[in-house]
Amino acid sequence: MTRTKHSAKRHRDNTGASSSRANPNRNQQPIVPYQPQFRDNAQREKYEDLMQRRIGKVLFPHLPTLEKAGLRDEVMELLSRAWWQHLFFGINEPTYKEITCEVLSSFRAPREITNNFLPVIKFRAFGEDHVFSASDITGHLGFDHLDDVARWEGSLFDFPPEVNQQQFWESITVNGGKYNSQTSPSTVLHPLKYRVIHALLSSTVSGRAEKGGKVSSTDFFCLYCMIHGRRPIFGALFAGLFARHASYRVKEIFAGPYITRMMKAMGYGDRLEGMTVVEHIYPMETLPKEIPAGRRAARHADDDGGGAEGHQQAEQDDAHEMMHGAPVLPPPQGHVFPNSWEGMHPHIEDVYGRLFEHQQQFFTQMSNDVTAGFSSLDLRMTSLEQRWDRQFPDDQQPPPPPF
Repeated sequence: MTRTKHSAKRHRDNTGASSSRANPNRNQQPIVPYQPQFRDNAQREKYEDLMQRRIGKVLFPHLPTLEKAGLRDEVMELLSRAWWQHLFFGINEPTYKEITCEVLSSFRAPREITNNFLPVIKFRAFGEDHVFSASDITGHLGFDHLDDVARWEGSLFDFPPEVNQQQFWESITVNGGKYNSQTSPSTVLHPLKYRVIHALLSSTVSGRAEKGGKVSSTDFFCLYCMIHGRRPIFGALFAGLFARHASYRVKEIFAGPYITRMMKAMGYGDRLEGMTVVEHIYPMETLPKEIPAGRRAARHADDDGGGAEGHQQAEQDDAHEMMHGAPVLPPPQGHVFPNSWEGMHPHIEDVYGRLFEHQQQFFTQMSNDVTAGFSSLDLRMTSLEQRWDRQFPDDQQPPPPPF
């Protein structure tokens, strides 16, 4: 048998060329780009338009950057309320442009969703039509496993009717004026943690990063939910995101990671494997540019009682730094080991307090990573089960293994 195989290797074809080395790619099928099955010409035209748009960079909090700015604890405390950590740390998916644009080109939803369980959201994926409710989107994005069966009680579609939105706006801004979703800038948000949150929202569920730092109605509502610990209907928020990105006004698309997560939860994970990843999510390593000046403005506003005097002093600080350079801060005081019994107890309490804080942060991050890992594993298992069912229907199941 060995001789026969060896002779076959030395065989020459009719042209005299040796066939001792077979073409390794001759049995491989060429990779064909994914082409959606469109419902009609209108969807095809919108799909082609969406494919020409940019894919925006979806951001998540970069803890070392926040730590350096002294904002880590403040920002993470806000994100720890009402599932927001899952939005920024639990959905870490790439963007596949073809399926993202297919879903968006066929996406239909009411302008305002007021019923969590009414199936009024329609879209097309992998040539199949789907009808979802807001709760379906919430569940497919992985939010529903984070709470008990009463998870919908108290959840919000919009501001509660008893909330005065202008008063809330004034409570989170310095000289913010009258709130306007088209013109109100994020530079007036105070304290500084709200500006960081706004920058994160703009590149995720709001998807308005291209608007130049304006506080959209979605940003405004999400800030209210975070600050007051109220839980929004995330399915309705993302339905609004998909609907906005399906319009012709938006130039950058931020919906990719969330559509990818939905496709995996729907059992299409194996079909994504042949597509090209065009974008990932990124840590927000650069904070908004207005934060340093805003810190001075906030300081003087607090010292002087707020108002124009604080901002005027901040402008004077900026001008002084441009002429003479930024002030040099004194080095931080080190922790000197006490040389007396009287100072030993405060020193030990301080050391153990800082150690406990670091341990708490470490184990919190570890818990979040493990939760995200199990969630990703569950989605992968669901995808494999769906793939098995499609490949082997009930009447064509393969025989069991002989062991």
